[in-house]
Amino acid sequence: MNLLEGIRVLEIADGLTDFGGRMLSEMGADVVSVSVSGSRPEADIAIHHGKTRINADSRDAIVALARQADIVLDGQRLGDKFGLAEALSGNPETIHVLVTPFSSEGPYARRPATDLTLFALSGLMHVTGDPQSPPLKFPGRQAYVLTGIQAATAALLALYARRATGHGQQASLSAFQSATLANYREAVMYEWTGRIGRRQGNMLVRGKSGVRQIWPCKDGHVTWSMIDNPSMMRALVSVMADQGCSGELSDIDWDNTLVADTPQETIERWQAIVGAFFAENTRQQLGAWSLEKGWGLSVIAEPRDVRESEHLKVRGLFVPVTDEQTGKVINLPGPMFHCDAMDGSERVLKAPIPASQFEGWGGR
Repeated sequence: MNLLEGIRVLEIADGLTDFGGRMLSEMGADVVSVSVSGSRPEADIAIHHGKTRINADSRDAIVALARQADIVLDGQRLGDKFGLAEALSGNPETIHVLVTPFSSEGPYARRPATDLTLFALSGLMHVTGDPQSPPLKFPGRQAYVLTGIQAATAALLALYARRATGHGQQASLSAFQSATLANYREAVMYEWTGRIGRRQGNMLVRGKSGVRQIWPCKDGHVTWSMIDNPSMMRALVSVMADQGCSGELSDIDWDNTLVADTPQETIERWQAIVGAFFAENTRQQLGAWSLEKGWGLSVIAEPRDVRESEHLKVRGLFVPVTDEQTGKVINLPGPMFHCDAMDGSERVLKAPIPASQFEGWGGR
């Protein structure tokens, strides 16, 4: 049985709610998506498959759908052009999640925003990249995706409350706040210490020194940091000693050594020994040692590794999705949660139909 079987969701899609609707669709909800500002071909197939997509050619048809819906993910950025707030005022069971770029009563209320500007304002760009380089944003539209996750979470919490009380709720959600919450460490650090975080690139700075996080190995990269964990350091150095390449690391009393208080010059010398060891071994070998010995090292998967992963194939992560308009087929992540009815079968990105011709779900 699908988790949200029988739940009807109307998504007013303008970028901010789109991924939230996708999450609810993957959980089994019947999602109807209304495009407000036109389609985004590069993102449609990834975010909108599994939904019924309609064009906003009829305000009355969209209002009727909103009145029939259990959940309305309302991503109208700059005003309620469909009049949904008034239309839903008489529906006490409806869950209305209103998503805007900024809070409706804050100093930035009704200002426009893009994924880029949200990423910058949230501070995420400020701490992403190398110190000597300009700020960077994550690939894709991560600020929008982070907002969609919060929208779906709000809807699910309200749905849980409705099952207990019989009443729906209205929730207001800010994309700016959603992106900023993902940058929680810097905001909390500033609130408590007054320190403003800086881009550190491939360095994890603790105390007086910084340690490397990403390392090249024989066939790719791994992630590992030299931290104040004596048992982990002893386990790593033990294997390095067996391979005859531990150098001065074998002479260190790790139980009485604080890496965070060690001079940076010394850290660099120790890391050079570790780096040479990593460079001589494959990801598979290093990952196996880490699991067996407890190093805290993780293998960094490349795109091909993800696509060809036997584990993900067995789990059924990827499903073929066909774009109805172009005939293009691409493998994309499918079910986020596996239930009996979720078999990983082929999906279709259906072409939008006019709202005036969509028959809807019927009465409540």
